[in-house]
Amino acid sequence: MKKTLLVCGIVAIIAVGIGILLLKYGNATSVAPTAAPLITNNFSDVPKDAQLLANLKAATLDALSSEGAALHIHQHLDIVINNQTITIPAEIGIGSNFISPLHVHDTTGVLHVESPVIKDFTLGQFFTEWGVTLSDTCIGSYCVDQNHKLIVAVNGNPIQRPQNLVLKAHDEIEIWYGDVKINPNLIKSYAFASGL
Repeated sequence: MKKTLLVCGIVAIIAVGIGILLLKYGNATSVAPTAAPLITNNFSDVPKDAQLLANLKAATLDALSSEGAALHIHQHLDIVINNQTITIPAEIGIGSNFISPLHVHDTTGVLHVESPVIKDFTLGQFFTEWGVTLSDTCIGSYCVDQNHKLIVAVNGNPIQRPQNLVLKAHDEIEIWYGDVKINPNLIKSYAFASGL
């Protein structure tokens, strides 16, 4: 009888401990990064597991076991460099058995914010997890100089400090780099698919 009570007590303590851990950490995985964060500035590169985990840590993003549902919003990102549209590669932020709360599924440029907690996520976090530089003066290895300018706009309105931009539902974000003499027609909106 005493053994049964002791076993039941131990099981109850373990269950309570697991419950506390789940409440504290949500559905974040316990996988630790094994690499240093890496900025490749290669727009076609998609960081794989070890590199992605290191980049997520640098971006202060969790590696989740599944997409979160407390916050579920979408934005669209366009990158234009010297009049060439850059394709955002599929599966940025998606590992083999984990996912970032900030990720892309396909090459449409639609960013997905799917978090188990409601908080702000920034454009800079996305670029850090991708491994691409984003600042007031550079996108990737393309930096402002006497012949080139960088414009980052949200819904057609230029902004400063793009890395600090808080992602909001249905924002159209355009990053434009090119000749200082050109005044581009900035993209004002994106036709999101039904349900996004």
